[in-house]
Amino acid sequence: MKDSEREIELRSEEVQEILARPPHALVRWGITVFFVVLAFFFIGGCFFKYPDVVSAPVTITTEHPPIWMVARGSGKIKEVYRKDRDSVWAGNIIAVLENPAVTEDVLRLKRQLASFNPADSGACTGLFPEKLSLGSIQNAYASFLKSLTDCRNFLSLNLYEQKMEATRRELQEYRNYIAHLNRQAELDEEQVRIASTVHNREKKLFDEGLTAQSEYEEAKQAFLNKQQGREQLMTSLSSARIQEAQLQQSIIETQMERSRECNNLNIALKTAYNELLVSINDWELTCLFVSPASGILSYNHVWQKNQDVGSGDRVFSVVAKDPGSIIGKIRLPAGGSGKVTPGQRVNISVTGYPYMEFGFLTGEVTSVSLLADEESTYTVTVGLPQDLCTSYGKKLEFKGELTGTAEVMTDQRSVTGRLMSPLRYLWEKYL
Repeated sequence: MKDSEREIELRSEEVQEILARPPHALVRWGITVFFVVLAFFFIGGCFFKYPDVVSAPVTITTEHPPIWMVARGSGKIKEVYRKDRDSVWAGNIIAVLENPAVTEDVLRLKRQLASFNPADSGACTGLFPEKLSLGSIQNAYASFLKSLTDCRNFLSLNLYEQKMEATRRELQEYRNYIAHLNRQAELDEEQVRIASTVHNREKKLFDEGLTAQSEYEEAKQAFLNKQQGREQLMTSLSSARIQEAQLQQSIIETQMERSRECNNLNIALKTAYNELLVSINDWELTCLFVSPASGILSYNHVWQKNQDVGSGDRVFSVVAKDPGSIIGKIRLPAGGSGKVTPGQRVNISVTGYPYMEFGFLTGEVTSVSLLADEESTYTVTVGLPQDLCTSYGKKLEFKGELTGTAEVMTDQRSVTGRLMSPLRYLWEKYL
């Protein structure tokens, strides 16, 4: 067994030659140079820095950007009041979308309602035309006219006041009647006193036997009759006073009913008035294109009557006469937004102007919104050269709005720092 093992050739002559030969000088110096270069790379990486780039879409606009008028309904353009490039002011009507209402009738009604105050009773005397073509506003206008007519009839007929006046006259008659009863009671009281005196005298004479019993009884009967008459008179007086109080209560109740009815009519009129205003406002939002600000009117794809418009279409725009400085608005995603701060450089490639041919615009971050919107994006404002001169010295034509892609140059970091960041993260997390 040992002899067979000796016969096995452990190493070939070539392997023995390699193991026996010392390393070549090139190999030794090559390894040294490799590590020296690697050391220089790390050392140089500490001094070589470049920034991170955060890319996001950008819109180039002005401090007072163009304002678009968007269609809220579909249909054809019924009327056009302004021409392209006309000067307009806030509130000017530009065009009307097709609808059943007559525009002049609606505007006339709106002007008349502007001077109408439903809280003023004198305003109920105002006259509103009945024959108006108002389309979707017609029902609200009919309810308003009915409420207005009810208030007008209430004030003109004044039924409650007439009722109260009749009750006051009746009350005055009862007071006169009570005054007569009081005077009659005074006279009757004197008659009772006299009858009592006669009765007492006859009773004394009868007790002394100086007069007949019949005479005494006649005097007593006369006295009792006077007392009974007085009681009846006092009962009538009490009944008259009760009736007087009831008439006073009736006047108060009528006043309360009048006040309640007046309040109900006023509330109904105010409700109908507000509903009419809401209907007019809804009609304006749906059918009218109204200038939201002062400036120069610009047409988009609509320029004459009978052109079709779809809901959501941008039909007209108003460009401010003094648009202010040209700025950029970046919609920055939440990822990486913490790196963006004011003062950082921004390179913008404008859509429609290839950057290889026209270059790019260079700006500076001026502000970053504090909070993100519902889409988790931040708004970054960028200051730009007012002549829109690119890095190639070419001036871009500005027509109110441009779009493009912005690259924000964030804080610079060294190459070595970038390579060491993962190792530092692992060290801090697991060790």
